[in-house]
Formats: sequence, C-alpha cells, structure tokens
Amino acid sequence: MKFAKKIIPNFLRSKLYKKKRKILKYSKKKCKNLFWEDNVDNLYYGHYHILKRYSKTFLPYKINGEVQHGWSPDHGIAANPFLHDENVKKNRFYLMNEQNKAKSLSYGYSNLVVIGAPFIYLPNINKENIYQIKKSIIFFPLHTHEYDLAGDPFNSYRLYLKEIKEIFNYFSFVTVCLGWREYENKRIIDLFKENQVKVITMGPRDNNPFFLYKFLDAVSNHEYLSSDSFSSAIFYGLIMRKKVFLYGTNMGKGEKEKWKGKLDTNYNEVYQKRYPTLKWENYDHKTNVEIGEYELGLKFKKSPNELREIFNWGLGKLFLSKI
Repeated sequence: MKFAKKIIPNFLRSKLYKKKRKILKYSKKKCKNLFWEDNVDNLYYGHYHILKRYSKTFLPYKINGEVQHGWSPDHGIAANPFLHDENVKKNRFYLMNEQNKAKSLSYGYSNLVVIGAPFIYLPNINKENIYQIKKSIIFFPLHTHEYDLAGDPFNSYRLYLKEIKEIFNYFSFVTVCLGWREYENKRIIDLFKENQVKVITMGPRDNNPFFLYKFLDAVSNHEYLSSDSFSSAIFYGLIMRKKVFLYGTNMGKGEKEKWKGKLDTNYNEVYQKRYPTLKWENYDHKTNVEIGEYELGLKFKKSPNELREIFNWGLGKLFLSKI
C-alpha cells in the first residue's frame, strides 16, 4: 500500500477512490434489486420459500413480481385496483387461475402470468392420507387479519360453535384451526376446549415459512375439512383429496366491499351455486378433488426450470442483468 502511494500521484488515487466508491455503490444497489426478498406480499404464508425450494434455487433471488396471496373469487391482486395507478398496473403479477387473470385484465392490469397457487408446489400434497383419523374433521372458521383490530370476535365464534355442534355426532374427532389473533384470545380457546374440541393455529401469515407446511401436516391427519365460507382452506383441502364441505353461517356475511365501482356481490352465495355439492345439505362424502385442481390452477403448475426462467433466477440472468 505504501509503495502504491509513492508511485501513484495523489490526483489519480483520488479518481480511483471515487471510481471504487461508485462501483461499490452500484453493486450494492444492483444486489439489493436482485437479492433478499423484501416484498411482504411474496413472503405471506411462506410462498417465497416454497417456490424457492421447489425450483431448487440456492441463491436468495427476489421474485420479479408479486405473487397472489391465496384463493380469490376476484382479481387475486393484494390491493384495491382503484388505488393502483397505470404504472403499478404494468408491474408483473403472478396469479392462480384463468378467472383471476380475466378479472385482473378487466381492472387494467396487463403484465400477468398464471402459475397456479404456491400451495401446489409443496411436496406430497397428493400423498396417500395414511395417517388420517377415520371420521375426524378439522374446521377452518373465518378469521381476522393483522389489520382487523376492532372488536372482540368472541360472540361470532360462540354462535359458530353452536352451529357446528349440531353435526358433531357424525365425527369421532374434532379440531378447529384458528387465526393467530383468535388463538391469543383465551375466551375463544376455552370456549372450544370446554366442548372437547382440539384447538390449533398455523401462526401469523406474514413471513412465516412454515405456515403451509403446518397446514399440510394438520389437515393430513383428518378425513374431513369444513369452513363457513369459501376460502383457500377449502380448496387446499380439496386438492389434498379430503372430504370437504361448507357448513354454518358465514361469519363475514355482513361485510360489504367498499371499492369504488365494485358490485355488491356475496361471492359466498355465488360459489355455493357454482358448487352445490359442497354444501352440507347436498354433500355426498366424496373428495371432489377436481374442484380444488381447477380453482388452484393445477394445470398451470410450472416445472422447476420453467419457474426459474419466468422469475429470472439463475447465474446467466444475473450476468446479463449486470451487463
């Protein structure tokens, strides 16, 4: 270093130092754009980790777009489309099925790729349910999210329990899976436990790489799955070849969409008409796996190579992006 100082003039050393800082700053910015996923929408439910593991990708690349959170009867994008400007609507979005794509196009989004649900990229979702307890059931009542901070949902769960108790005699073992906020409510926990119902949770949904693995393990142990509303849990259960049905008053029935231009449609009623065999009063105790495969976009599932290609995950892509 001392030798370099002697043979390199001060003005040249200054230029090289500035050049070095510029290169380092550029490299840091470039790496930040390519690595270390920080889009919370991609980290929900462990989706990013599932896709990364499935595609056999070891470097911590970012996804070059936004992945749909879960099953949706609408566009599937995690935002009010009337709050997105034209520039945002040009961003890349990865959706679950053809219906989500068609509705997203109608809202003005254009850069859309259908890849199916991240859930279908989990290993062994179609494995034989060799550990399931005969005539056991797991209930997934509608749950709140981290932004639903008002009020105590105790009365809603009390009424839900009253309804599902009417069919307990059909089952040998009963579990209820609560959202993380409800699981922190001792009154709700005690309500179910006092009625000999096992209570579990998958934990928080944000940046939880184990969420859907826990779902897979818990549901695998049960023969039946039920909810009060159409949701991701319903279709995940169907694709796992569980006996799935809707039962109970929808706890979100009173909620109304507040989006400008949104039709006041109760999608729960729409889907009950679309899939009447999933209603308890019509249920034939069949698995109806084809419904889950359609709604979760199984036919759009990509191979590991295809997934890496559309996400731009690879050393070749990294090299070209630096050029």
